Amino acid sequence: MGDSKVVKYDERGVMDGGTMGLPREMSRDIWLKEVFPEWGTYLNHEIDQFQVPDGVGALWYLGAMSCVLKSQSGAVFTVDLYSGPSIFTDKSYCGVCKTAGAEKLYWMRTHPMVIDPWKFKRLDAVCVTHHHQDHMDYYTISAALQTTNCKFIAPPEAARRMKENMNVPEDRLIVAKVGESVQIEDMKIDFAPNFDVIATKTGFDKPVPYSQVAVGFIFNTQGGNFAFLGDSLYHNGYRMVGEKYKVDVVSMAMGNNAPGYTDKMSPWDLWRVAEALNTKVILPMHHDNWANCYEKPEYLEKIVKWKNAERRHPPMSVVSLLPGAKYIHPTDNDGRSYMYPDNRELCCWEHSEEYGPDSDIG
Repeated sequence: MGDSKVVKYDERGVMDGGTMGLPREMSRDIWLKEVFPEWGTYLNHEIDQFQVPDGVGALWYLGAMSCVLKSQSGAVFTVDLYSGPSIFTDKSYCGVCKTAGAEKLYWMRTHPMVIDPWKFKRLDAVCVTHHHQDHMDYYTISAALQTTNCKFIAPPEAARRMKENMNVPEDRLIVAKVGESVQIEDMKIDFAPNFDVIATKTGFDKPVPYSQVAVGFIFNTQGGNFAFLGDSLYHNGYRMVGEKYKVDVVSMAMGNNAPGYTDKMSPWDLWRVAEALNTKVILPMHHDNWANCYEKPEYLEKIVKWKNAERRHPPMSVVSLLPGAKYIHPTDNDGRSYMYPDNRELCCWEHSEEYGPDSDIG
């Protein structure tokens, strides 16, 4: 194709827009490699370079239920990282299809892929709350197996499937048994009860016990305890969890449920679980990634505002994040929805051709 050029990238792995259209070879494979994931390695670089301050907890939200945590020592953990595409599920396997009586359901992905699972410079553990495809993700697990020496932490059924179907070696597996915990570097992770009723029906002829298929991860950070409940639905047992464990921040799956099935918690359900856990901050998740379950976090924000006004409990806040957002606890607990940075810190009036000293108005 004539004088072929090479696209330039900056230190964050972001493509130089000025070189994109230069004469060069192009194919579908090149297009896929250059465009996906949409954020390239921008977020990988940010996580690698970020030094977590003393006294706080640090989390990056990636969309769906996918999160990354980092400790003060630099240990990095993923929770339910989904690197896959839109999918469909059918009644022979899917717990939601079984409860709905649907022969097939379509799960059309709506959120961007903001991280490259093959490009972690450090990864200490891949944590999986249950065995659903968008939590026990084959792409993420395969990448971590081949590029890191990390551990894989999952409840018994997911651990079995990861070993038998995904070739995760037994010496890299940590079976998350409810009531136990694990220490990795400077991070303690408790394995708490999780009441994911849909997971008890997914892939089984008859429902199996909760503890066999789902676990709640509670990360004990310097800034407070972060709980991840995966796809759990509301259960009265969270009163017990709230009294046995200290939870400062809780991540829960919220979404719209079409008449005929309940796959995600409603905003009111999130409120009930958070109240039972005696938590301070709710991070609504999963509402943004499947088209059929999309829900507005503003509903939850209004509910918490109303409930706070009743003064029956200590004030609680909702922090609504966007894919790629960094959340620092307790610094970012003002209850405002996340907004992407607008690059204002990169602007310099002295270099502006429009209004700088060398311009007509300077």
